[in-house]
Amino acid sequence: MKEKILIILPRGETIRNFIYSDIVKNLRNNYHVTLSAIKPNEDVWKLLKEESDELIELDQEQFSYSYRLFFEIFDLAHNRYMWSEAAKMRWEMRDVEANTIKKKTIRFFKKNIARLLANQKTLVFLEKIDVWLTNKEPQVIKHRKYLNEEKFKLVFNTSHSHARIALPLIYAANAVKIKTATFLYSWDNLTSQGRVVPRYDYYFAWNSKIKSDFHTIYPHIQDKQVLVTGTPQFINHFNKDKCLSKSDLYDELGLKQDEKFFLYSSGMSHHMPHEPYVVERIADIIKEIDPSIKLVVRTYAKDRGDVFEALKNKRTDIIIPNVDWEKNFQTPLESDQAFFIALMKNCIAGINVASTVSLELCMLNKPAINVGYNPPGKDIYPYNYTRFYNFDHYRPIVESGAVQVAKTEVELKLFLEEAIIFPEQHSNKRSSLVDIFFENQLGAVVNENFITNFDKILDEYEG
Repeated sequence: MKEKILIILPRGETIRNFIYSDIVKNLRNNYHVTLSAIKPNEDVWKLLKEESDELIELDQEQFSYSYRLFFEIFDLAHNRYMWSEAAKMRWEMRDVEANTIKKKTIRFFKKNIARLLANQKTLVFLEKIDVWLTNKEPQVIKHRKYLNEEKFKLVFNTSHSHARIALPLIYAANAVKIKTATFLYSWDNLTSQGRVVPRYDYYFAWNSKIKSDFHTIYPHIQDKQVLVTGTPQFINHFNKDKCLSKSDLYDELGLKQDEKFFLYSSGMSHHMPHEPYVVERIADIIKEIDPSIKLVVRTYAKDRGDVFEALKNKRTDIIIPNVDWEKNFQTPLESDQAFFIALMKNCIAGINVASTVSLELCMLNKPAINVGYNPPGKDIYPYNYTRFYNFDHYRPIVESGAVQVAKTEVELKLFLEEAIIFPEQHSNKRSSLVDIFFENQLGAVVNENFITNFDKILDEYEG
């Protein structure tokens, strides 16, 4: 009989990462896989049923007010302890959001308590308090009973961040001594998001740098507990069967087969105010260079749907296709994955503000141009586009020379012209960045890494 493992899919993008990439499908060759998942819609739910031995819906369970208050202070203390550029920005944005006397007063007291707690020894102690408090929560008690009955050998959380819906199961698994593991979801989360709690027995990381960063922030975690696997997020970038053909892509965009386009990928509007205005000006610059070249805008799927609506109506020359995500749990659909990969593979170059898309463009050997200036003529204080390029995770990308950061619109125009005339200009730097950053952990090898490490973890469990 196959050993039983529980895999938690707590957010839509984890379905993309672990279902569309066939990782779960391949794990089922060796293990009995139960999925505890969010339910975006009936079609995705049907797919999850097909891709698992057993499927249960992941409940949205609220922690008690007292615990949530504790965790808010705990999170603030961790933020102040890290004090990365991204952490400083989070701190400042929360200050701006405290826009009444009452909110400012509460914020003042919370920040000062957090400052007192912001050291490694205290944070480790707070982790113990965190466990003690959560073990009193009703949903954790309920899950302990379930996990004991099912006798899972491993509980794997496919996203360590933005997914508190998964945590009652993890707290419960730790309490009943079942091995736990998690995937460190994104390359920026360690320095831009909250503390990784609760503790896991194993952590899967994108690369050696993320592993090193993790140990710097969490020196009490042993080296052998953090495993470099690569990320499943980009597996299908190298699978021709999972990419829309150029012909089908152009039909969807309404382009003729000989037309060319630049691809702009937008960000979160509350971090990048007036971005549609920036995009409109970029479209005008492209027209100056060559009126026949189009601008296609890939809007950020997790942002408000109306952000680019006015621009879409105003500028019919700018192509702004719909993003095929299920809004419930912000879930990418397989059709969208094929479409987005095709967009990147067929564009002249990609343009964005310090986005993960820059990495994707580099791995597909496409010029990546970053907007490194604020919207001309707009006061966006306290926001600042230029600040993103000093973030701990993104600074090495800039320093590699693989992406071009335009400090002005004039410089942006030069980079766009260069991408048209000399698309291979920075190809070696792009290739070098990909080699260094991903350490040959791309495509099908990532799938193999996950299988190997699951086997390793469970062999150690038996030992």
